[in-house]
Amino acid sequence: MSKLRKVNAVVVGSGAGGSVVAKELSEAGLTVVLLERGRHYTARDAHHDILRCQESGNSGPLGFGPDIRANPRTFRLRPGETARIIYPNENGYGRTAAAVGGGTVAYGCMAWRFVEKDFKLRSLYGTPSGTTIEDWPITYAELEPFYTKAEWEVGISGEAGSNPFESYRGKPYPLPPMPHDRQAQFFIRGARKLDLHPFPLPVAIARLAYEGRPPCVHCLYCEGFLCEINAKSSMHVTMIPKALATGNCELRAQCMVREVTSDQQGRVRGVIYFGPDKKLYEQLADLVVVSCSATESPRLLLNSKSKLFPTGLANRTDQVGRHIMDHHGGAGVMGFFEEQVFEPTGPGFTVALADYVHNRGAVLGGGMISTRGEFHHPLTFARYCGGYFGERPWGKKAKDFVRRYFRSCVALYAPGQGMPTESNRVDIDPSLRDAWGIPVVRVTHCLHPMDLRSSHFFHNRMIELLQAAGAITEFLPHQFTEEQTEEAIKQINRGGLGDHQVGGCRMGNDPKASVLNRYCQAHDVDNLFVVDGSCFPTIGGFNPSLTIQANAFRAAHYMIKEWKGGGLRTPA
Repeated sequence: MSKLRKVNAVVVGSGAGGSVVAKELSEAGLTVVLLERGRHYTARDAHHDILRCQESGNSGPLGFGPDIRANPRTFRLRPGETARIIYPNENGYGRTAAAVGGGTVAYGCMAWRFVEKDFKLRSLYGTPSGTTIEDWPITYAELEPFYTKAEWEVGISGEAGSNPFESYRGKPYPLPPMPHDRQAQFFIRGARKLDLHPFPLPVAIARLAYEGRPPCVHCLYCEGFLCEINAKSSMHVTMIPKALATGNCELRAQCMVREVTSDQQGRVRGVIYFGPDKKLYEQLADLVVVSCSATESPRLLLNSKSKLFPTGLANRTDQVGRHIMDHHGGAGVMGFFEEQVFEPTGPGFTVALADYVHNRGAVLGGGMISTRGEFHHPLTFARYCGGYFGERPWGKKAKDFVRRYFRSCVALYAPGQGMPTESNRVDIDPSLRDAWGIPVVRVTHCLHPMDLRSSHFFHNRMIELLQAAGAITEFLPHQFTEEQTEEAIKQINRGGLGDHQVGGCRMGNDPKASVLNRYCQAHDVDNLFVVDGSCFPTIGGFNPSLTIQANAFRAAHYMIKEWKGGGLRTPA
């Protein structure tokens, strides 16, 4: 194993959290190594192949990783059950793109702030039976300046003040909102009939030229694809170039970290990783920042065992991997119209409403409702709307349906809050290993009754909105009755994670009930930080990427302050 020259900080993972930290630390003068297990894609790698996009489902390889056979996991619904092997292109795996820039390379770009109430769910709603809901150890007021910083550093397009339910902001968006498409016009028509308040959806896409990047050309290949002109405000075209420009940051792609090492005093000393050549390297550092995702960050800590940490790094109270969540309280509904809705432009999601955020009977905080853009391609449309013409999405009946209704579809989406629980977690599978010989994640996840209540609530609200917009009634699904919801709760038998995964290394003031303090610093190890969605105590009713970025700016601010004060340094 080759030992490499010591640096001030090693950041593991280059997604929404890690890239921000690497940029901030390197601009502050620290020497930084940024490690990423995936490839470094550029605009030259962009394509329009729907069968190779990141949202290709079970149809084959993912556009931007992880590699299917090299990265198995196991999954079970409940503790005590036998876990089965699953792969990244299967439902429930909880994949995020394995690439420089992480999930932001191919994400849908929705750039939401949480609202003030999202940070204090326990104070507002208590702790429903079977959940482990906690207030965040920080407030919206503390995070607000960093939301602003993230919006301006990354480049967010939106309209400040258009959402009457948003919490206060110190500065408008840097770019104007995306223009409404035809889907948005139908959405607005239905929303206004219901006395709801639609507004332009904030997105991490440059509406106008921004910091040397060109404006969006409104192609159909946004969510699930790499942007071919770098108008999408992904980390590999925003934060990472700024980090590299300092001369203090070195990016190493295709490097798989095996473990974080620690010394006899219980402080971390660096990482051991497999390089692109499959050889082992040890990178020493004064501090280590883990930013691998809500599934992979706990995996790395749990695989980093030593005499002082026999059950995994920062895991003395058995909290690493617990309370993992996704937006299982959400739903999606399609409506079909007599009029033509389709137009060959992107990104396909330009309008939203937040009337059901802590309001109007929403379950435990609720969430926003927006249009969605995945169904702008006939193959994707056919796969997802199969239920409208039978169990199998092929045959003459299916083809006729696609020909008739592909251009007349409005699809809606709501990311309702998912509930954290003690048993919903990731840990290490006792026998399965990946292509590098590293023990893999075992996901244990089952829906909580509150997830199902919330999902049914949003299902019903979206049907109401589509009806008000003029959707063809015979193709709308039925609303759930209270009796049907109760019966479904008795028969809950599904779970799994998606790409909005959060939790697993939650922040908190109590070391017995959390892994990290309010600055994303491990309670047990003062020079170890975990900065990604895994630090979230609750998930909020919005896509998490902007909150991950804002919190990363906040955590980096603390690291820099401590560093300049003489803290966090490891003796030579």
